[in-house]
Amino acid sequence: MDEQLRLQLLLGRIQQLSNENWHVLTRPRHAMDDHAWVGPSARSFDRRLEHGDAELHAQLRKALDLVQRQIGRPLAG
Repeated sequence: MDEQLRLQLLLGRIQQLSNENWHVLTRPRHAMDDHAWVGPSARSFDRRLEHGDAELHAQLRKALDLVQRQIGRPLAG
């Protein structure tokens, strides 16, 4: 399989995973914002949830960016 085609397929799969999972932590975070959970353990969980949400977004963006940059590079010949 051609390298460019493989990268395009990979990019499409990463984008699909990103679209499907970008907001996977949104519902629990909204519940925390609505004070559905209270107390010290809830605040700790909220901080971990917020960190996990930010990390998920960062890693999805990083994966997309890495493949997009690789697609833009000339192939070694």
